[in-house]
Amino acid sequence: MNVIKRHMGLAIVLGLSLILLVIIFVIFARMVLTTGKTEYGDRLNNLTELRKSVLDDVESSLKEYSEVTDVSIRIQGRIVYTTIYVTKDTAKDTAKTIAAKTLEKYSEEVLADYDFEFLIKQEEVLDDEGNNKSYTIAGTKHPEKDKIAWTRN
Repeated sequence: MNVIKRHMGLAIVLGLSLILLVIIFVIFARMVLTTGKTEYGDRLNNLTELRKSVLDDVESSLKEYSEVTDVSIRIQGRIVYTTIYVTKDTAKDTAKTIAAKTLEKYSEEVLADYDFEFLIKQEEVLDDEGNNKSYTIAGTKHPEKDKIAWTRN
């Protein structure tokens, strides 16, 4: 006991170091010894399957519009990202209407499970001074909402 009393500062430092090593070991063990779950964990359980054929159908229906030059659709987790490229002459309201019509192609179960993100990009439009005047519009639709909420653009 005399040794501990004589070296009280060293004993405290060693005790705290031991506690720190135990904490580091626990953190390292949790990182290395994972259960193999995905980055989403259990959040995607009981999710309605969205088939590639539905996405292809939506993409082909969008390409039928003369205003649309290109479309890309991807799924990440519970979000369906749709990027629509429109021509120079397409008005913003027309582009928004075209994007809203894509929701008709999805089933009610899909609309209830997924968030939808829309990005509408217009081809480059230059003014007299050479400045780009094209627009980019972003919109989102949450499963609990009936309509797409658009950014102020």
